[in-house]
Amino acid sequence: MEFYFMQIGVALMLAFVTFSLSNRINKSANRYLAILFGAISLLFTLPLIGEYFFEEWFGVDIILESIKFLIPSFLYLSVYHFVNMPNHFLKKHYLLFIPFIMVVMVWMFLNSTETNRLFLENNYEILDAFSIIALFLFSAIIFYFVIMMLFKHKKNVLKLHANKQGVSLNWLYNLIFVFPLLLIIHLVFELSSEENYFAYFSNLMLFIILFYSGFHIVQQREIFELKPKHIQAIESESPQINDIKKEELIDKNLRLEIANKLEKLMEEEQPFLNKNLSLSTLSDKLNTRTHILSFVINTNYNVNFYTYVNKFRLNYSKSLLENPKKQHLSMEGVTFESGFGSKSTFNTLFKKHIGMTPIQYKKSKNQ
Repeated sequence: MEFYFMQIGVALMLAFVTFSLSNRINKSANRYLAILFGAISLLFTLPLIGEYFFEEWFGVDIILESIKFLIPSFLYLSVYHFVNMPNHFLKKHYLLFIPFIMVVMVWMFLNSTETNRLFLENNYEILDAFSIIALFLFSAIIFYFVIMMLFKHKKNVLKLHANKQGVSLNWLYNLIFVFPLLLIIHLVFELSSEENYFAYFSNLMLFIILFYSGFHIVQQREIFELKPKHIQAIESESPQINDIKKEELIDKNLRLEIANKLEKLMEEEQPFLNKNLSLSTLSDKLNTRTHILSFVINTNYNVNFYTYVNKFRLNYSKSLLENPKKQHLSMEGVTFESGFGSKSTFNTLFKKHIGMTPIQYKKSKNQ
């Protein structure tokens, strides 16, 4: 029972923290995420309320069963607003609540008369099984679309940020795959008739998931640092618009002018040393629009924003490793002085582009 109260407390705490963060970053996404955590806390709280304050369980059961269908819906909405701009509720999103409404209507109908209630009591296990199957199917559909959105985001974020840490949403991507694992384990316990063990296991897993989510939520950065007037422009960089059409939209002389300004800026002011440098920040420095700067980088250098900026960071890190006056710097020191957000990213990119690890490079230059 104490473990049960701990889960309620953690879920409520996450709902409060996430809602508070929504006032500063990723406004819509964090608010839907806060609602999701609030719904999870209700799943733990309502059984206790029903047990201690209600003689008949069925009224609480309607709310409990229907809330389960809201969790996948709010997960979808949260992820959608994390990875898409502009952040507003679309008409198609109303479809996400059809399962919830249907479940409420069915359970209310089954509790509307004594005859229906008697039927519910006699066939509760069968109806509950149908409800679980429907929830699994609905969740599977939602998870598919969520995974597709997150997979697309992993590519798109490289167009906007030079540091993926805090904006990649890898934690959400990894978290999604935990739920199919729980489903498989649930089926194993069902076949072995050891349901009580699954209840303990699932509660423990959910407890870990909540802490894992909370750890990454507080580290999340603003994903889209774009001004409203630029949002539509950056979204125009879709595969449907080919390079020929883009060249018609952006004057060639303007591209060359921006490219020259960009090179000068990167060499003289070294904005790449800011680990949180974004496309929006750089475009403001050049007094141009984000979609134009992105197109200039893609066209002139045949790379995305992430690769372009990290090329300068790698060259700067090489100069630090070669400089006799900087030999006192540890690899962490070189990492952060060069503008990288993490040592693992620095090591990976260095070995990929230079062909050896930073330590090996340092030794080769100081022999």
